[in-house]
Formats: sequence, structure tokens, C-alpha cells
Amino acid sequence: MNFFGIASWYRERYVLGCRYYVLLLIIAGSCLFLFCCTPQDKAAPPSIPQQNIGLLKEQYPYKVLLVHSYHKGYPWVDAITRGVRMALSGEDVGLEVFYMDTKRHTDELWKEQAGEMAAAIVREWAPTVVIAVDDNAQSYFVSKFINQEVPQFVFCGVNERTERYGYPRENVTGILERPHYGATVELLRKLVPDAKRIAFVSDDSPTSAGALLYIREKAGAEGVVLVEQPETFAEWKEAITHAQEVADAIAIYMYHTVQPHRGGQSMEAKEVMRWTVSNSEIPVLGFFTFAVDDGALCGFVESGVEQGRLAGKIARDMLAGKKASQIPIVQALEGQSMLNLESARRLNITVDKGVLDSIDIVKGE
Repeated sequence: MNFFGIASWYRERYVLGCRYYVLLLIIAGSCLFLFCCTPQDKAAPPSIPQQNIGLLKEQYPYKVLLVHSYHKGYPWVDAITRGVRMALSGEDVGLEVFYMDTKRHTDELWKEQAGEMAAAIVREWAPTVVIAVDDNAQSYFVSKFINQEVPQFVFCGVNERTERYGYPRENVTGILERPHYGATVELLRKLVPDAKRIAFVSDDSPTSAGALLYIREKAGAEGVVLVEQPETFAEWKEAITHAQEVADAIAIYMYHTVQPHRGGQSMEAKEVMRWTVSNSEIPVLGFFTFAVDDGALCGFVESGVEQGRLAGKIARDMLAGKKASQIPIVQALEGQSMLNLESARRLNITVDKGVLDSIDIVKGE
């Protein structure tokens, strides 16, 4: 082989080697991208501080674990926690709180991992009583302990039928959450006597589904002419826009799992309500204090503090020796009328002084 032949041979090998090198870089980069972007990495829920559990184990004769389906800072969650603490105040009970955070993270893997993490805490810390809040905690957490002797479980904030979870059980009882639909519509008609047709719009969540089922079967669904459960923000906007044409008011139960696109993380709830109120020429009704705080006109709102206080009272009875099988499932009965005066002014609604004086909570006075 002459000089030029040798040079050509080495050049071919060099080019071939470069191509393999580039190919390896592409494969390595692809693997790194897939590793960094897997749903498993995004779905790992936050862990509870284990050192706190160790401290509580040494300090208190009784231990109660409070497991929330949702996250700290969500007004409903914070209100329930406040009610539980009110009922369990004292030096004999240690209370630990775990947040499954399934309203901001709605994918199945996250829910399963969060439920398993809560179950691991029960197995390690061995609480006497567990209070499990809202529907996701029942499906992904309490279901792992059905009919066991310990611990005893108290649920609250549950919207679905108890039959879905097989309640009551030997070790499970609690408090149902039910919307004050009739009282909310009655309050609306004190403010807007001609309002007859109601569009019911709520997010696509177990909480909304349970509330809607109750309204249809128990509350009579008086005046409901449209029912929508949008998943994405585009679908939500479409539902609100359609409601303007067919209804006199929009009843919104939940708006916290609306996603910017299908499969995404839930949007900031205030942003959803802010857009809704700004783009609705008809009154918006709410069923929680945070809904009216966020801009809904009015509602007969549910009390998270009441739910928590009742759950804490049942937990106290269990700590004293009662079993869940001895305690009937009950429904929270209290509620408060609430009005947002700023929203009333925006809609040019004049509120009679007698009506105003009869309302429990008035925002914007």
C-alpha cells in the first residue's frame, strides 16, 4: 500500500470513529433526558420529618396522626387542622400531620406513592387513632388498613357515598361533607329574586363528583340547567362562557384541579376563579369561604373547622376506649352564610340592609 493509500485508510477510520463518537453522545444525551424527565422523579411526594415522630413517641401517652389528602396552605386543610387541634388540645395527645398533596398533583402514581408513604408512617409510628381527610386519603391510604384492630380511623371531608369505601367498618367511622346547595340558592334569591336557572360547574375531581351526586339525589338540584366538570382551563373557559347563555347564576363547588393542559399540574386556584369572575356577567356562587374570598358573590359555606372539631372529638372518644363500630357516621350540619360586597357592586346588585344584617360573614364592608 502506498502513502496515499495508507492516508486514505486512516482518514476513513477517523471519520468512522467520529461518527461512532457522535452516536454515543446522542444515545447518552437521550438517556440522561429520559432519566431526568421520568414521571417517577416528578411524582415523589414530600416526606414527613422523621425526627418529629421520634420526639412525639417519647413525649405523649397518646398519638394521633392527621393525614390530609391535600396540601398545607389550602384554606380547607388549614381550617380542618385548626378544628382538630381545638378538639385535641391538652398535654396527653401528640398530633402529627402528613399532607398527601393530591390536589396540586393529580396523577395516579403520585397518589399511590403518597398513600404508601402515609401507610409507612402508621406502621413505624403506631398512632392510636388516625384522622384521614377528604376522599383521596380514603382510596389511597385508609383502604390499606380496613378491618384491622389498630389503629382506629376517623374520616372527615368525604364527599363520595360511604359505600364506595365500604364504610362503616370495624375500625372506620367519621363525618360526611355535604354541600349546602338549597341554602346557597335561597341566599342568591334574596339578592337576585329573578335568578332561576343554575349552571353547576366544578373541576373533574372525586370531591366534585361526590358533591354533584349528593345534589342530584338529596338536594333536589333545584333549577340546575347545566352540569360541567372541565379538566383543562380551555374547557373551563368554554363552560363558563356557555353558562352565560343558558343560566342566571353559576354554582362552583371546586376549581382546584383545573389544568393548563391535559395531564399537567393543577393551576393556581385563585387564577381560575379570578378569570371566572372577571368574565361572568351573572353571579357566581361558592360553597366554601375561600370561594367567596376569591370573588364568588355568595354562598352558604361549609366549615372546615367544624369538620375538624367533630373528627377530633371522635378521636378523643376513641382514645378513651370507644371503637369505631360503636360510633355512627354523621353529617356536618353547620354552615355560614357569606357575601362578597365587592362582587355585588361589580354586578350592580343592591343588597337590602335587612338581608345584609342577616348574613354571617360579609367580605368588603
